[in-house]
Amino acid sequence: MTGNARQVRGGCVGADEIRSQGFNLNELFRDVTYEIDYYQRDYTWGEEEVRTLLRDLCDSFRNWSGDSAYRRRPHTAPQYFLGPFVYHEPSRNRRYLVDGQQRFVTLHLLFLQLRLWAQEVGDPQTVDQLNRVITTDGKHFCVGITDHDPVLRAISEGRKYETGAGDSLSRRNLWARGQQIESQLVEELDAEELYPFTEWLLKRVVLVGIRAAGPDHGYRMFETMNDRGARLTAVDLLKSHLLSNVGAGEEQLNTQWQEMLRELSTDRDDPQAASRFIKAYLLARCVREGHDGDRRQVTTNLNVWVRHNAAHLGLVTGRPDHFLTFVQDLLKTARLYRPILAATRTLKKDGDRLETVLFNERNGLGVQSVAVLAAIDPDDQPTDAKDKGRLVASYIDRWYALRILQDLPVQSADADALVHTDLVPLLRGCRTVTDVASALGDLAHHDGNPVHEAVTLGLRGNNAAQIRYLLARATAYADEACKKTSDILAYLDRDQFHIEHLWASHHHRVADDIPDPVVFRSRRNQLGGLGLLRGRENSSINDLPFHDKTRLYARGNVLLGVMAPDYDRRNPELRDFIKTHQLDKHLRAFGTRETMTTIIATRQELYLRLFEHIWNPEHLGLPATAASQPPSGGSSQPAARPRQAAPRRKPASGRRTDVAKMVNAQVLKAGTQIVLTYRATEHWATIDANGGIILTATGGTPYGRVDEAGAVARGTKTCQGMNEWHIEDENGVRVSLRTVRDRAAADGTL
Repeated sequence: MTGNARQVRGGCVGADEIRSQGFNLNELFRDVTYEIDYYQRDYTWGEEEVRTLLRDLCDSFRNWSGDSAYRRRPHTAPQYFLGPFVYHEPSRNRRYLVDGQQRFVTLHLLFLQLRLWAQEVGDPQTVDQLNRVITTDGKHFCVGITDHDPVLRAISEGRKYETGAGDSLSRRNLWARGQQIESQLVEELDAEELYPFTEWLLKRVVLVGIRAAGPDHGYRMFETMNDRGARLTAVDLLKSHLLSNVGAGEEQLNTQWQEMLRELSTDRDDPQAASRFIKAYLLARCVREGHDGDRRQVTTNLNVWVRHNAAHLGLVTGRPDHFLTFVQDLLKTARLYRPILAATRTLKKDGDRLETVLFNERNGLGVQSVAVLAAIDPDDQPTDAKDKGRLVASYIDRWYALRILQDLPVQSADADALVHTDLVPLLRGCRTVTDVASALGDLAHHDGNPVHEAVTLGLRGNNAAQIRYLLARATAYADEACKKTSDILAYLDRDQFHIEHLWASHHHRVADDIPDPVVFRSRRNQLGGLGLLRGRENSSINDLPFHDKTRLYARGNVLLGVMAPDYDRRNPELRDFIKTHQLDKHLRAFGTRETMTTIIATRQELYLRLFEHIWNPEHLGLPATAASQPPSGGSSQPAARPRQAAPRRKPASGRRTDVAKMVNAQVLKAGTQIVLTYRATEHWATIDANGGIILTATGGTPYGRVDEAGAVARGTKTCQGMNEWHIEDENGVRVSLRTVRDRAAADGTL
């Protein structure tokens, strides 16, 4: 993009020249340092802002990479516009940011994590590209904010930053967002996409820089942008449209609108709460089924969608009563939704039983609001609306847990598909709490019970957050059943509780039991070899042999403490818990002669049994109706249902990997053997019918991605799986999975 200059006249900035210029990220950061002036705020972007930016970038990259014409002629691909920023430049290649700090710092964190990944997979070309936008001289960061330097240095060097009591908000948030980006990158991209994604990011993502004449001018611009009122939002424009059509009911509509806003802002000071609620309401109750364009426009420009679909909504000129009814329904629904909204930020247990609402929110399943609102009718009683919300949130939480246990993706696209394709059409047909419970119960029945397929599941790839969630739920469940003080939010906090490996990373200690290092690495990371331990305790004992650790577990939670020889077995609640859950062979201490293999298999089964109880549909209030049960003889007819649940998609369609696509297109057959050679050792695996990868050495739960299976086989953090795994053709020639895929794409099979 080329720059241009213009003279702005009028107001306090009229005498100063303002210049604007477009930059791609290569141009923006190469050989330039950015600093911030004293009036700038801290780095405050939260998890949602970072997740949304990275998801949008990855989605745009996939749209680009999926178009062969763009790949052949990259310069013809649409640019991704990341917005404007304001700066002044006191000297050549030294700029001060007036507006744009949040995006610049987030981009810098993204560059650092991409470079770490490139270093791990041995990609010097990508490392070189990123070096040029991270530092100006190999030492000083391009985004040169002094307070950030210790955190950025730690991330750059691949070491943990230990937050301290005196750390600023920016430092704490930087570290948290850096960890988030690391996790999300591995979820969103395969290793072989690292180079093309970086190339696209640096060359096709653009910002427009607005250059102030100097620091005083920059400060006046900052004040102008922040002190002269906010722009009208889509919610403001929607309100204006409704008011202009309600006639004599204008005052009544305005009063009810303001009351709706108060309902949505009581429990948290969130200026976006109304926008999110109205979008969710429209998606839940108003958009037409099967019209993806409706969803896109509601999400991006809800007021325009309402105007364009006036007839569908009944909001037509000459019927002011319809406009008033529309707002009345919004207000009534907002009142009913208020407890659910509060539960997205505070743990609501005991009488409310809305804890899964918070869990879903923390697990990135905020789209649950759409499903909840699809179930709630504006004329519901408050207790019925709350019960419906609980049932919907519990179903989504169960869906999430089952996906983890099957090593299926749990990204936003998967949750969106669940809610918009499966739940919204189903729940719109429900009227009562019983209807919702029955409909979701049938859906849970169609999901099946894949818990015991997770016989070897554990830490793999970058699923630490998901595994922590499973561990936290099981740990809190056992504690509460045994009347032991428990804090599940503390268990979910990785700063308070660490994921404890029962066995330290020393293969030689158990080589007699497990000779194969690949099996050792896999088994050590299984759920059965893990627990949750306070961070300070984990740091002090993590290198000890297993049987030396167990006595120290006694002061911890039940699931770890029970392995201590002197654990209090006279506890009647513990005895009852073991008896009622039939865990006498699983929730116990282990003798010194019992092997790592035996202990981990026993505790893996312990966790799986607990998961079956925690996510049992009957316990969640989601019973399967007669309509979903297999025939058992007799001629009795099933009870009438408001709407029959459609059979769920098979798990195979849950994987979006290239291997899964090749299996679905019959380029590869289920049962195909693949091989990876690393340091002169061959590692074999089998591709299953769903595109999963089962290591021959370990068997058990398939790996969802070839990168993850390859990393375990190699004993490295990452692996370019499509390049390193090979099939053998009929002539015994080994061909990489990447070559197989590219050939299939070239001949139109894929």
